[in-house]
Formats: sequence, structure tokens, C-alpha cells
Amino acid sequence: MTDTARKTVENWYATGNTDLLADDILWEVLPTFPEGGRYEGRKAVVGTFVPKVMTHFSEYKAHPHSFMVDGNVVATTGVYHVRTKKDPSGEDRAGDITFAHFWTVKNGKIAALYQVADTATAQKLLQTGEQAA
Repeated sequence: MTDTARKTVENWYATGNTDLLADDILWEVLPTFPEGGRYEGRKAVVGTFVPKVMTHFSEYKAHPHSFMVDGNVVATTGVYHVRTKKDPSGEDRAGDITFAHFWTVKNGKIAALYQVADTATAQKLLQTGEQAA
């Protein structure tokens, strides 16, 4: 199962294929991230969370750096490379947002995501335009 769980999460990062999400997935995002909160079910993740996040960013790509696997739980760390949508002044800002996630994979589908660490760089990038470290 360990290899399957890791491959499922790697596939999600690479493709964002929503078929990898269980219908009853629990998706929890820290409040420091835009539109953070709890989303229950694939419909909430795909239909509510993702569109809300994309109101902030024109580019949003995950680059995981590490995978630690224990059975059906996968811990990942990495960065999101993002570009904000232009604000009224016409500025378009880019930066990195660090992340740490715990994923649970059951029956070949992602059953849960818990975002356990990010930085306030998302807020900083959106509010001040400073480069995220």
C-alpha cells in the first residue's frame, strides 16, 4: 500500500486529476492560506475551494520536495510557485509559498488532506507584493 499511496499523491501533484479524490474526501487548509478552511467532499474541493483559490492566482503549481510514507499516510513538503492576478495598479507578483501536508489514501483514492504548515507568505504576497521566501 505504501508504494500505491505515494504514487497516488505524486500523481495528484503532477496532474491535479480530480478522479484521484475520493467522493467523501476531507480537505482541511490552514486559515493563513487564501480561502483556508474545511471542505467536505470532492464537489466542495473541486467546485468551491479550487475556484476560490484561482481568484487570487493566475499561476499555481505545486513542487513537492519530500515524501514520507507510513502505510496509507503520506507526508509531503515543498513549495507552490504562484503568480498573483494583477491588482488594480496593474502589478503581477510572483513568489513561492511553502507547504507541509498529510494525505490519507484509501482504496487508491485520496481520502483526506490536512495542511499542517504553511507560512503567511501567501497573505504577504497578496497584500504587500513582497517576494515570498
